[in-house]
Amino acid sequence: MTKPQTDREELQELAALDRKHSDEIGRRTEVRQVDETVALTPDELAARKRRNVWIALAVAAFIVLVFAITLTQMQAAVLDRPL
Repeated sequence: MTKPQTDREELQELAALDRKHSDEIGRRTEVRQVDETVALTPDELAARKRRNVWIALAVAAFIVLVFAITLTQMQAAVLDRPL
């Protein structure tokens, strides 16, 4: 690598090095696209549905819990204020 005369030459040299480096990386890493799908059995589909229902119920319970705690905290703050 030679010492560049100007900033522009330095940028051009760095860009050339970057292109060279990215070409080397591109040759080493090949991305292969696989178009495979898995066919689930009826039992697996039922298990997935059951699991999704339980996850939805858990999320709903968490939301209700946070809402209840928020209301309790707000009610306590309202009752503690001076009249």
